[in-house]
Amino acid sequence: MTLPVFAAGSLRKALPSMAEAMGLSLDVRFGPAGLLRGLIEDGARPGLFLSASMAHARAVALLDDYGEAVPLLENRLCLFGREEILDDGDALRAMLDPDSRLGTSTPGADPGGDYAFAVFDRAETLHPGSRDMLRDRAHAMVGGDLPDDIPPSGSPVAALFQTGKVDLFLGYRTTAVDVTARCPGLALLELPPELAVRPRYGGVARNTDQARAALDGLRSPEALKAAMACGFHPPREALA
Repeated sequence: MTLPVFAAGSLRKALPSMAEAMGLSLDVRFGPAGLLRGLIEDGARPGLFLSASMAHARAVALLDDYGEAVPLLENRLCLFGREEILDDGDALRAMLDPDSRLGTSTPGADPGGDYAFAVFDRAETLHPGSRDMLRDRAHAMVGGDLPDDIPPSGSPVAALFQTGKVDLFLGYRTTAVDVTARCPGLALLELPPELAVRPRYGGVARNTDQARAALDGLRSPEALKAAMACGFHPPREALA
């Protein structure tokens, strides 16, 4: 029997591979985790909720229908965009460049935007005043609503670059690898340790045998191997 699942959009590539590795049949609705959480709190009842934020997973776990939130995967944040802007390797300088258009996901609705703002908070310690400058400069360009379909590019962020709407994007490294491969002339820049943020994904299963077994399967070594092939990392269990 196919299990309905709500999952973070950044899992669009990895989750099918993870499910295939475990022989799971999933009917997945991908979208911004904050908005998917809202649907569940309003009465939707997927068998699994796979969130790019442990906080959203833990909120759903408080509902009577669901079990405990558990760590699933980890990602990284990085800066990616036009090669000529990133050629000196200075991520903070590039983000503060007044001549470049900086995009992020939508804070609140999409954890990717929350993580981007956490990078801005860290930047304040390196360059006083940069937090407010970055928040003013950044444009929330994806993740603000639940998508009805997939753009022709297969990625809403790739579509931003392909249509010339953005010069830089601060987002998941897994997204950056995909987008820079699709779009010529783009580069990926790792964040220095002082700015680095490590997104932590969580999963929560509805209180049914099928849902609990599926979540266990997605946390198995076989499924983790499939996710790592897509650029994700194992969760640090000590921080659960």
